[in-house]
Amino acid sequence: MASQTPKAPEKTESKKQPKGANNPFIKVGGIVVLVIVVIAFIFVPMGGGSSAAISGNGRTLDFGKYAGKPIQYAQGSYMYTQVRSLNEQLQQKGLNEQNYQLYTYQVYRGAFERSAIRLAALDAVKKAGASVTEPWLDKKVAESATFQENGKFSAQKYHDATLSEKLAIRDQIRDDTLYQAYFSDLLGVGPSSKEIAFVKDMAKDTRTVQYAAFPLSKFPDSEVEAWGKAHADLFRSLSLSRVTIQSSEADAKKLLKNIQDKKTSFEDVAKASSKDSYAAKGGVSGPKYFYEISSELANKADADKLAALKAGELSDVLKTANGSWAFFRADSGVAAVDFAQGVVVAAARDYINGRERGVIEDWAIAQAKTLAAAGAGFEAAAKKAGLAIKSAGPFPLNYGDLTVSLYGQTAPMLKAVSSESEPELAGASTSEKFLTQAFSLAPGAVSEPFVLGDNVIVLKVKEASSAKDDETSSLGFYYPYFIQSGASAEIRDLVMKSKLLSDDFSKVFFKYFQTSTASAAKKG
Repeated sequence: MASQTPKAPEKTESKKQPKGANNPFIKVGGIVVLVIVVIAFIFVPMGGGSSAAISGNGRTLDFGKYAGKPIQYAQGSYMYTQVRSLNEQLQQKGLNEQNYQLYTYQVYRGAFERSAIRLAALDAVKKAGASVTEPWLDKKVAESATFQENGKFSAQKYHDATLSEKLAIRDQIRDDTLYQAYFSDLLGVGPSSKEIAFVKDMAKDTRTVQYAAFPLSKFPDSEVEAWGKAHADLFRSLSLSRVTIQSSEADAKKLLKNIQDKKTSFEDVAKASSKDSYAAKGGVSGPKYFYEISSELANKADADKLAALKAGELSDVLKTANGSWAFFRADSGVAAVDFAQGVVVAAARDYINGRERGVIEDWAIAQAKTLAAAGAGFEAAAKKAGLAIKSAGPFPLNYGDLTVSLYGQTAPMLKAVSSESEPELAGASTSEKFLTQAFSLAPGAVSEPFVLGDNVIVLKVKEASSAKDDETSSLGFYYPYFIQSGASAEIRDLVMKSKLLSDDFSKVFFKYFQTSTASAAKKG
């Protein structure tokens, strides 16, 4: 390869332009499917939301490396240009630092990931031995806007530019070309016409269903109480005080010994040394259910030791679930459960909802089996049970509600199972049970009950039909972009999980934005 020192370029034609350099898909907005990653942090921009958060105030920040090359935010760096680009894109969508807390994080994280992907692509190109010719580079440098005047190459402007500026422009053109060629090669081969036709045929098979929903929220108090009585030990009440020590077990034992030897009081130790929310109250945690106390301990059997304490007795030092050490004082003996109290029934319901959801699901499925066995009398059985019969469809087999991102817009690939007019079917598109039942049963057949979200569903296939050609015609346009989206997502995942990537983004970002983060926390 010729010397990298720029000379006054001549306007000669390239012998062979790198593959993909004129690919319009790549030139329109870059790789369409490289999207900003939204991380759900509660955050406001640096400087109280001023534009300084995006300008960077001339600061140079090293966010990581890829294959030993820095991913750096500095004046003129690739990440710098991407920060500006993403900032403009978000502002065009109506987002800004004042009305969107994630704004600054989105911009910088998106720019970081784009920079990492670019370095990964260039590293792969280099390893493959790809290059561009020096005469072709001469031509492109001459066409650079930096050296143009009245639409023509200006030898004077080129002469006036410094050597570092010329080299930077030359390197930028080379890297841009190879980067675009890399993605053109990876993403330029789309699905064949036969594959598209096959997908269209798949999309033509549709179903219309009727269904009835048994809400899990209808689980009656009588069932809650019956289950609670069968597991009454969980709802025994213990009134305890505690001292929590984070330093070591030995320190906790020493403090416990001082109390036992009456060198100090339990309350004084709690106020002076305990590291939990009860310290200021002398360690008093108040009455708790047995299952709550059990969940706070590393060894669940230790909860039985606490339940055996008599009023005023002290426990041994016990390890907690979060790795600290604690000892307890019984402020009263254990109290048996009384389900005549509504509050205990409510506690039992919360426990079942959070930890024994299968109990509710089994109950609802048992209720729904009568409807599932009704067959042709499906509608009448539902009416007798006081359930509404609803319809959905026609819809194709569309697992995941497939969509495609194209030029900043998201479009559905296929018709989705509506969950707006049929909220009970929220999640149906990712439910293998729902889709299997809908597409495996013959028209008129009724499914077995199955759980879908917060309901148990019984459905009847009302109709199996075929979508019209005009309803699937958009697939011919969208499907190639869908394939490219998947490929781009895989490339992104490979880069971001690569051992060659040193990702210091969060550490660096929050180091320099910590003032605003703290302010946001205080306001929250």
